[in-house]
Amino acid sequence: MFKKIGIAGLITFSLSSCIGYKSAAPERMNVLKNTSEIKGNTKIPDKWIQHKERDSIEFSYQWMKELVSPELESLIQEGLDHNADIVISKEKLHQIELSMDIAGSNLYPSVNALANTSNNIVSGSHIGNLQIKSSWEIDLWGKNKSAQMSIISQYYSSAFQQKMLEQSIAAMIAKSYFLNIAGQYQEQKITQYITATDGLKNIYSIQNKIGIANSLDISNIEAEIILLNSYLEKVKNANSQSRRNLEILCGRYPEDLLKVNAEFSPLMQKVPSQFPLSILENRSDIMAWQFQIERSFYDVQEAKAARLPSINISAGFGAAETNVAGISNLFSNPLIRVGSGLTTPIFNGGKLKKNVEIKTSEQQQVIEQYSKSVLTAFGEVESALANLSSMDRQNSLQQDAILTLQKNIELTKKQIQVGNNNNLALLQKQRDLIKKEMNSIDLNLQQRVERVNLYMALGANGLDQ
Repeated sequence: MFKKIGIAGLITFSLSSCIGYKSAAPERMNVLKNTSEIKGNTKIPDKWIQHKERDSIEFSYQWMKELVSPELESLIQEGLDHNADIVISKEKLHQIELSMDIAGSNLYPSVNALANTSNNIVSGSHIGNLQIKSSWEIDLWGKNKSAQMSIISQYYSSAFQQKMLEQSIAAMIAKSYFLNIAGQYQEQKITQYITATDGLKNIYSIQNKIGIANSLDISNIEAEIILLNSYLEKVKNANSQSRRNLEILCGRYPEDLLKVNAEFSPLMQKVPSQFPLSILENRSDIMAWQFQIERSFYDVQEAKAARLPSINISAGFGAAETNVAGISNLFSNPLIRVGSGLTTPIFNGGKLKKNVEIKTSEQQQVIEQYSKSVLTAFGEVESALANLSSMDRQNSLQQDAILTLQKNIELTKKQIQVGNNNNLALLQKQRDLIKKEMNSIDLNLQQRVERVNLYMALGANGLDQ
């Protein structure tokens, strides 16, 4: 008897090698990717192809590293540890990890214990029953194995989505950090502008007394001062909200107590114009869709296997005793049962066939989503590069304008000393200088934001190298 059970177990083990199972090998995945309509209609520029073989590890991220101060690095780490969205996402990932164990359990026999008693009211007899039952579906076609690999692929996809979320939160913290620095500069410059405008009002008041200026000039400048103070209050409130937003991103209570103690340092490192294609291929969102393709591959395989016959082996060990009080003697005369069964679908209204078609369509949808994410990555890189190039030119022209106006102001001061000019002209030029400096602050902010955007577009994987 036990020899037969051992032989049956050996046969079961050999059959469970899943003769119908196929792994999601890279070659199979590449074949699936090549079926994408989006990919077939997209031609990658030669500059990416030429740099495909470049080692991404050798690629320099100094242009991004120079933006990261110790203060910003500390805030990013705080956000990664305590941001609410990240905490929630980690729990979702943990749930998928637990589901992996559930899916894997279908590959092994299930064992259950059964114990019950029954009483005959008429005869007064009662029966005790104790059994241990086990069953095992032979995974002949790889259905259960495919289900297990599907959830594993889902786990890795979710892990990369988790990484993408963390990178996005870090990028948002960096942008908010730079916005706070710019906001402090803006407050200072607006205050200076108001001071200069007050000085201009004083000159108009003096000129009005001697008949050179009129009341309309004073009224206009007073109205401008009121508007400037209103604008300053608006900027202060925006900065306050920006600090609160940064506190929330870092997982803190939004009470506007976070103070950014930094300045815009000069951007010394030049942003590269070309990148190795391997950098984009390792983007977290692209990798997430890569594993979604693998998952859909296994889902199709599982759906196809569900249409084929299934073999189930069961075994039972137990005994029955009419004297419940003698339950300890149940196994003095044990009963052992071993059996197997074959189940095959015959008619189900085409449900299983349609399910294969649905899973195949879902697979194609995921493939197109993967191609779309690749195309989106190219678009984000190109847009960030174009914006950075334009901002570099704008900033260069802006600095030239500032230097020219500064020289003009110095010449005006010298003319005032010799009596060839007046303070009114000087104050107006100083106000113009402050306005240009405010524009320069905005450009400095946008340059840093676009560098963060480019870094994210490239996959945000380089600062730890």
